[in-house]
Amino acid sequence: MTTSAIGSLPSSLNSLSSSSASKSRLSQLKPTDFIKMMVTQLQHQDPLNPTNSQDLLAQMSQIGQLQSSTQLSATLQGMTQQNQISAAAGLIGKTVIGQDATHAPITGLVSSVSVSSDGVNLQLDNGRALSLANVTSIAPGPSAATTTAAGTTKTGA
Repeated sequence: MTTSAIGSLPSSLNSLSSSSASKSRLSQLKPTDFIKMMVTQLQHQDPLNPTNSQDLLAQMSQIGQLQSSTQLSATLQGMTQQNQISAAAGLIGKTVIGQDATHAPITGLVSSVSVSSDGVNLQLDNGRALSLANVTSIAPGPSAATTTAAGTTKTGA
């Protein structure tokens, strides 16, 4: 690739010139950046010394693997969140103990579940929220009214 080709690369690729910064910025690159780089490389290659077709195929294969890896990661994150929501829904009506963001203890009866950018949260009957990740203990909720053998109704505590 010639020097003039470097100037036409996407800005995210131009910034990879320093080796210390390149490791952190490589994780920010998208598959489209690699495709743009390949197209730029092909447009500016030396006609007397063209790019080896095996190298080009290897690069295309790596891009495909990167895209597959990215899609798999997104799918796994979605499945993990759905699993957490399901587990949290199973806690509705149960008493949970955990820690809030300041590590203060929280106890309450789970009344509902919400999802935010922070993750899955349990909404407690006392108006507070507890992150599912911060639950340390789970206990059965208060029992419902039961009928005794004598026919009287007794409420559980």
